[in-house]
Amino acid sequence: MASDGVPPRIEPLPVDKWAPEVSAVWTADSLKNRRSRLPAHLTDLPDTLNLTRILAHHPDLAVAVYPLSTLLNAGLLPPRDRELVTLRTALRSASGYLWSHHYETAQAVGLTEAEVLRIADDPATVGWSPHEAALITAVDEICDAAVIGAVAWRQLRLTYDDAQMLEVLALVGVYRLLATVLSTSGAALDAWRPERPLPAATVTAVRARRDDQP
Repeated sequence: MASDGVPPRIEPLPVDKWAPEVSAVWTADSLKNRRSRLPAHLTDLPDTLNLTRILAHHPDLAVAVYPLSTLLNAGLLPPRDRELVTLRTALRSASGYLWSHHYETAQAVGLTEAEVLRIADDPATVGWSPHEAALITAVDEICDAAVIGAVAWRQLRLTYDDAQMLEVLALVGVYRLLATVLSTSGAALDAWRPERPLPAATVTAVRARRDDQP
């Protein structure tokens, strides 16, 4: 997020200056009108996100991001798993904006506040299930080496099918993209969203590799 007193590199574009095709999909009111097809944390926004005000400078990009973002936020992964992935990705990307937004969202889908904070810890040393530990480890491995290592892959495959594995990859990739846009543009956290301090992530140094194991 932008530091106090430091202007953003890209100013959030006022909604009244958006291209019509962007307004059709990304304003808070338009999201609420499609409530039945979206997760609650997208339909109950009190205002349009600064993230979308930044993306609105590039109408084609803003419109292209919308269906992918919608798909991943209401996709094949259980909501709890989705938020574990999203929060660990926010931490590894040092995105206070995404962390603050999903700090609340994760609790709305069943994580406790203690679990949200524990996402910053080494998954091998705290009380996650084997599946959840593998999910957090997979995020680290994608962030470090752009590949899920063999051990985490085998554990996740006990639960996930091909489509769900692909969704994990896409979820990390998209939130890394959004974190890059937010941090580089200097987007401030939305005024209505409480800021949550970004904890330091504990990461075990592991060289992830894809071997010939399934």
